[in-house]
Amino acid sequence: MSGKDIKTLETSLEALWDKARRVSEVLVQLKETNGVLQRKVEDFEVVEQNLKQELAVKERELERLRQEALRLQSNGSNILTKEEKEALKARIKDLIGKINSHL
Repeated sequence: MSGKDIKTLETSLEALWDKARRVSEVLVQLKETNGVLQRKVEDFEVVEQNLKQELAVKERELERLRQEALRLQSNGSNILTKEEKEALKARIKDLIGKINSHL
C-alpha cells in the first residue's frame, strides 16, 4: 500500500468514526427522550385511571338519584316539595354536566 492509499484509508476511517460517534450521541438523546415520554405516559395513565374511577362514582350517584326519582314517581307520592324537586333536578343536571365534562 502506498502512502496515499494509507492516508485515504485513514481519512475514511476518521469519517466513519465521526459518523459512528454522532449516531451514538443521537441514540443516547433518543433514549433519554424516550424515558421522559414513557414517564409522561405513565403519569397520564394514572390520571386517566383516577378520572375513570371518579366518573364511575358520579355515574353510580346519578343512577341512584334516577332510581330514587322513579321510585318516588311510581309511588304517586308527592313527598318532595316543588323546591325539593327543583333542587333534585338541578343536582341531576349538575352530575350529568360533570360526567359529560369527563368524557
